[in-house]
Amino acid sequence: MNRSKPGLNEPFYKWLDDVRRATRKEKELLEKLEYYNMKFVGYKGVNYERIGSSSSGSGDKDLLYWLEKIDQVNYQLKKVKKILEDAVSYRSKLNENEVIVFDHLLFKLETLKHVQERLNVNRSRLFVIKTNIIANWWH
Repeated sequence: MNRSKPGLNEPFYKWLDDVRRATRKEKELLEKLEYYNMKFVGYKGVNYERIGSSSSGSGDKDLLYWLEKIDQVNYQLKKVKKILEDAVSYRSKLNENEVIVFDHLLFKLETLKHVQERLNVNRSRLFVIKTNIIANWWH
């Protein structure tokens, strides 16, 4: 959580942290899913003649293991994608200047001074834009 922004707006900054985390996590989960799918496909198929018999091999257990891993990653991926979809949806409701400030708040790709120059506004106007973004997020 962003400790430098305590107070009434703290939930907004926590949400931004969650969006940043989800952005990083999505890539990691997609890589895991690709790996688990590769491992799952790499095992031989289930031999239905042996299921339930005492001679059932460990290959069946391995298939179930990789299926479970794939399900876990898909569940996590759904949660991450929901967070990212919410952020994209919220961003689409903002006007042009608010999008620039929102992107700055989210990704910090440029300094606040550059954002100010890009928008051709003073610090107080930038603060108003930021306040509007946060106020709209609450609604």
